[in-house]
Amino acid sequence: MKASLFLLAAAAAFAAPAFAQPDAQCIVAGRLSDGLWAPKHGTIHLFDGDGRPVATPTKAALANVRRATLDEPALLSKCDGNNTLFNADNEPPGRKTEVPALARGTVEVESVAYPKLQVGGELVELRVRVPAERVVMMTR
Repeated sequence: MKASLFLLAAAAAFAAPAFAQPDAQCIVAGRLSDGLWAPKHGTIHLFDGDGRPVATPTKAALANVRRATLDEPALLSKCDGNNTLFNADNEPPGRKTEVPALARGTVEVESVAYPKLQVGGELVELRVRVPAERVVMMTR
């Protein structure tokens, strides 16, 4: 009986990291300003449901994004949806710490949202499916 409890506890401890997901499930792919693509992260490539690259990144085209390929790790962030982003201008700078990021490679995109920036424009936020083995830590 003790052995089976030990095995059950060990299996749960081993499986826990596979199920542990950070609260962050989104990456920022770029920015829209006046409905047009503004400086884009050159390391994130967007693809539609048919696997074709998104050639004209307008809101209409971005709505069809279903996959993204990352050339380098992308910071994971809290999904803000279409809400206005928090303004931290009056906050003291924080220390550099390790934060979760999504490792390079291809990732499935669940949805696209456009959190509004304080200075105008919107971020292009991709809600992604993050397998636990693809989460890496970066100092930021």
